[in-house]
Amino acid sequence: MKCRLVMEDWRQVGTPHSIYNTEIGVALSLGDMHSGTTFEAVVELPPGVQAEIEAAWRDHGAYPVLRLMPNAAGERIGGPEKTHE
Repeated sequence: MKCRLVMEDWRQVGTPHSIYNTEIGVALSLGDMHSGTTFEAVVELPPGVQAEIEAAWRDHGAYPVLRLMPNAAGERIGGPEKTHE
């Protein structure tokens, strides 16, 4: 699915809220990754998930808000993996 990734916020594992206005968040936001930064992307999604997202956008102007979690060397970050099959 072709899409846009739009930077919204900085979060930290173990912290349930934004770190955008903290010393770390301000430092991280000085580069390209600040609120509103947009990247063109292609995301591989199961067909049913893609159809659900497209219908939500088309019918309601609604969109999902997702987290971008790096997967370093197969490491899981932030809890058990949920898969759609």
